[in-house]
Amino acid sequence: MLDLGCGAGRHSICLARNGFDVVGIDVSKSALRIAKKWAQEGNLGKVRFVQGTMTHIPFRDSQFDAVISVSVVHHAVKRDIEETVDEIHRILKRNGTFLANLASVKDPRYGKGEMVEADTFKMLEAFEEKRFEELHHFFSRQKVSELLARFSKAEVELLRTKPHYWKVMAVK
Repeated sequence: MLDLGCGAGRHSICLARNGFDVVGIDVSKSALRIAKKWAQEGNLGKVRFVQGTMTHIPFRDSQFDAVISVSVVHHAVKRDIEETVDEIHRILKRNGTFLANLASVKDPRYGKGEMVEADTFKMLEAFEEKRFEELHHFFSRQKVSELLARFSKAEVELLRTKPHYWKVMAVK
């Protein structure tokens, strides 16, 4: 299983503790150092971490049974998101599963911040006592369906949490 945008490894570690063979990938060297340390402390041999980007995933075609990405893919411009989903499709095995959440246009943050392109805004974020600007691309149900068109099956459900996300499950 690939944890795309694993950050400090929270989901990767949980999956490894539950018996999954996991590879976490993230662009941040400092986050990966934390993830590796956490995995070593937990004596988890079924997880490894790699630096890379979501638009150029450094693995061969049809390598993974599943890809998860929690609150990551929508932090880009539309073109990069499309490249990311193409990469996910490429690295998934036949019948492989993609699980993710994507920001919805129904989210109260939609339209806030500086517009970068249609449905994409740069806005101030606060996460773990840090403040930074981050891109958010927001999707309608139709746009999520179009994004997942290459997959043989896709389920999209609006989560009515705050913020509002689309829960996505797609099968190659």
